[in-house]
Amino acid sequence: MPGSGHNPLNQLWQNVQGISSRRLYITLFALVLIVASIAYFPGLSGPFLLDDTANLQQLGDQGGISGFRDAMQFMLGNSSGPTGRPVAMASFLLNGQDWPASSAGFKVTNLVLHLSCGVLAGWLSLLLFRRLSIGEATSRILAVTVAAFWLLHPLNVSTTLYVVQRMTQLMALFSLGALICYLKGREVSGSRPARGLTLMCLALFPFAALAVLSKENGALVLLAILSLEATLFAGTERSRAHGIWLTVCVVAPMILVALYMITGFENLTAAYRFREFSLTERLMTESRVVIDYLVNIFLPYTPGFTLHHDAYSISRSPLEPLTTLFSLVFLSVMVVLAIRLRRRQKVFSFAVFWFLGWHLLESTFLPLELYFEHRNYLAMLGPLIAVVYYGYSLATHYLGMSAERLLRYLFPGVTTLLTLLTFQLASLWGNSFALAAHWAEQHPGSYRAQVEWGYLLAAAGEPVAGYEVISAIQQRYPDEAAMQMQRWNYACTYGLPEPFPVGEIAGSEQSVYFRADLTTEVKTFLENLLASQCSFPPRSELEDLMNRLAEVPMRNFERSGFHLLFSDFYVHFRELNPALIQLRNAFEIRPDPFYLIRQANLAASAGAYQESLVFLQRAREADENRGLMNPGYTSEIDQMELEIQTLLEAPQGQQ
Repeated sequence: MPGSGHNPLNQLWQNVQGISSRRLYITLFALVLIVASIAYFPGLSGPFLLDDTANLQQLGDQGGISGFRDAMQFMLGNSSGPTGRPVAMASFLLNGQDWPASSAGFKVTNLVLHLSCGVLAGWLSLLLFRRLSIGEATSRILAVTVAAFWLLHPLNVSTTLYVVQRMTQLMALFSLGALICYLKGREVSGSRPARGLTLMCLALFPFAALAVLSKENGALVLLAILSLEATLFAGTERSRAHGIWLTVCVVAPMILVALYMITGFENLTAAYRFREFSLTERLMTESRVVIDYLVNIFLPYTPGFTLHHDAYSISRSPLEPLTTLFSLVFLSVMVVLAIRLRRRQKVFSFAVFWFLGWHLLESTFLPLELYFEHRNYLAMLGPLIAVVYYGYSLATHYLGMSAERLLRYLFPGVTTLLTLLTFQLASLWGNSFALAAHWAEQHPGSYRAQVEWGYLLAAAGEPVAGYEVISAIQQRYPDEAAMQMQRWNYACTYGLPEPFPVGEIAGSEQSVYFRADLTTEVKTFLENLLASQCSFPPRSELEDLMNRLAEVPMRNFERSGFHLLFSDFYVHFRELNPALIQLRNAFEIRPDPFYLIRQANLAASAGAYQESLVFLQRAREADENRGLMNPGYTSEIDQMELEIQTLLEAPQGQQ
């Protein structure tokens, strides 16, 4: 029985009853951090996944990170977003300076960041509960409850154990720091204006700036501040200094961001031509996705948690499927209620604005993939605060329970359930074979889940079984050019019969490119060609294939990479001029001096030293026009020029 003296939870409570509120808060928080560490521990041995390799393999370029220039190149050379996310990229250097690397160190750092975010989430919750005039002791109990739910929630496993989502973690860490500074500054802005303004300015510089440089949606911290002002601080007087700061430092930047998006809307949405859904279809689908997120926050169904939601059904109209209409209506009602009740039900309105606000970029008009669990990492905090607050209000007003009794009876049960779910999920993430098998079984329509499982079977010595998986998913998407090449590459790599002639790859007028990474498959294709891995058709047929693939719609960074590979194709057949032309095409798409240096190398290898110097001069000019934050190639260009000048001055027989 709950009240029995033999109940261990009852005994534990008797032991802590004499502890002061502050010490109890710290003790419980420390216990939650320890439990969260234990829950995640089995997942630390898991593999790199999905985009990890694409973002981290540059650690091994040029033999690894061996100096300042290499480090800067890695930090500033990422193409994940407009900023390059240099803060997040710099953090990866703490765990490795070469590639391939062990994943364990990266995942341990991610776990430390998750725990750190949990501490700040608890601190922020404490400040917000204080704002609601609940009382210091109760506020601490509710804050540690929110932090525990957030730290132990299984939906955050895919953010914590997916290495590259350190970008999201750092964005959350600095955003929480910014909001804490803002709230602390706002508290004293009336009585101590100078201190208040200093703290509020710290919220933007450095914290909000670091959040943006970790991941671009850190800019939404400005919207979070406005959400707080419109809800929890509704009707509160502002000092003149605070009002000016809010206008100049929050409202004005948000207007500038909005104007940037409006004027650049065409460019921001240009990538829809590489998606199998339109802008309208994405907006409709995201209404269902966001509801799905909410359901998983309150009723987590861990078997469905995965990185592979690429087969999520698209809403083609409000009635197809019918849940689209229900989702649109539900979200519309929630927003209307949040606006109308923002003074009477401040916590409800805050939770709605917070949750939808943090989804404003990744779950609306930008042509991103439809569904990723990590988009809830910071967004779920608002709903959790609301659940804890209203749970406390219900228990105290209708059941007569104190916060201490609520903590005594409900906190252990809920946190134990969340801990078990997270431990179970983390254990799965720690076993690469079991994880891939589980995801392939749970998501039969997911291209990524099936391909990952197919290649893992091959690595385990079952290439035929793996080929059957690869073949089945490729035939499910017959017009995907990159998937056709992937199936052909698989057969070639593992010595299986040719599935179809090379001439059939991208041979249809309906060829599309939505899923597999085309440039990666072309690279594999060329590597097999150079290694004579299998039987290839004549050069003319291969060139026809490359020309067909060149017509497939690609993003600029992919297209420039494709032309680089096309250049390698001609180098293999010792055709200098076509190789130089392909490098010129790559440079015209993306004016990186690297392509001109590559041209200089090819020209020099053919003995065309004067032409090589011309390419190096062009590379120097391009290097001078590079972005301010991009690392330069000056030393490399100087070294090559010196070597070529030496060759030109050498006697004819010594060249």
